[in-house]
Amino acid sequence: MGIEPLPSDRNTVHTLGESLERLHRSMGLARPDAVRILEDSWSGLVGARLASACRLDSLKGGRMTISVDDPAVAEHLRWQSADLAAAANELCGGEVVTEVVTRVGRQSGGASGPG
Repeated sequence: MGIEPLPSDRNTVHTLGESLERLHRSMGLARPDAVRILEDSWSGLVGARLASACRLDSLKGGRMTISVDDPAVAEHLRWQSADLAAAANELCGGEVVTEVVTRVGRQSGGASGPG
């Protein structure tokens, strides 16, 4: 004799949105629209002066990773990380950012060494 689910467990029809939300929660990914919202509002989120010096790298597991080329910009973003997380959550309408991490990459261009 096989085991049958209880009647309340038989409802397996879910909307695409419900399925995606469950998948994103279980994998630690951000809401599908959160990255788009943050990218569209990037200048307003980090400020016009910093927007061209940094970029949203990823949003996973509540961690918003920002890539920069200049260590001074990274330090500035570290100082305002709590405010950035709060502003990002306000833009997205829920808690999607719990931590802000900055990563410094190689500077583009740059001066040549002695020669």
